[in-house]
Amino acid sequence: MLENIEILVSQIIVMFLLMAVGYVCFRLKYLSNDGAGQMSLILTRIVAPCVIIDSFQREFDPALGMSLLAAAGCAVLAMGLSIVVSHILFRAGSKHTNYGDKRMCVVFTNCGFMALPLLDALYGSYGLFLGSAFIAVNNVLLWSYGVAQLCPDTPRAQKIRNALINPGTVSLVIGLIFFLTPLNLPEIPATCVSYLASLNTPVAMIILGAFLAQCDLRSCFRDKQVYFVTALRLLILPLITLVIFLLLPLDSTLRNTMLISAAAPVAMACSMFGQVYGTDYLFSTRAVAVSTILSAITIPGLIALTGLLGG
Repeated sequence: MLENIEILVSQIIVMFLLMAVGYVCFRLKYLSNDGAGQMSLILTRIVAPCVIIDSFQREFDPALGMSLLAAAGCAVLAMGLSIVVSHILFRAGSKHTNYGDKRMCVVFTNCGFMALPLLDALYGSYGLFLGSAFIAVNNVLLWSYGVAQLCPDTPRAQKIRNALINPGTVSLVIGLIFFLTPLNLPEIPATCVSYLASLNTPVAMIILGAFLAQCDLRSCFRDKQVYFVTALRLLILPLITLVIFLLLPLDSTLRNTMLISAAAPVAMACSMFGQVYGTDYLFSTRAVAVSTILSAITIPGLIALTGLLGG
């Protein structure tokens, strides 16, 4: 357990150093806001799907299949809990005029940008394999439930189409085809996919650094509602999720993988979607910035706690 904590802390330090590169590049105007946006598109549309497909390049094993199903169930459980809590605390028509943005920040985690590099460092391709289940559930809910919170007038057919056809679910289906059948990518395309997948950590962290460079961190840390949402996202909900996971017959790797995904900071998609749909995206931006910084403390603490309680 101590070894895992050391690996986790080391990886978080590396990630924050990479974020510092992005921060400096933006401040020195080596990277513009448009450039960061274009890199984000490459990451979400090409690199992240390659990570999922690459993690499924393995021989089928019934035990692995059951682990994947269990991971998906854990993801549904964790995100379902977040949805229930967010609806209780942030009601429509209450003092929270930006209730949709706050619900988004509580429910959706940065399980792709932040969690995947940590899972890769701790558990290698097996961690990425399990983490892909959380990403798939996250993406389906983001394009259905998430869009409904920010744009209630979106037609039902559009919500269903968005939930089913997006980079995360498409790449998961492709990966499952390779995992469940004798088919495998030929060596040259497989090498290309592997190279693209290896870009996930550095590109994601550089984008996050450029993103933080655009935030007024002083104003971020003065917003009490940001603290409240961040506490829910990083501490309260992960702790409740941990208790539930400890009551279930999960092995430690599966439990820790799902806990890291569930305890990741607020998803960047919350501010990006808020900007697209004309809601309070600046609040989401502040929540992303504060939760990303504080997650360097909370995630190792949660993994240490789960090690003490569950082995």
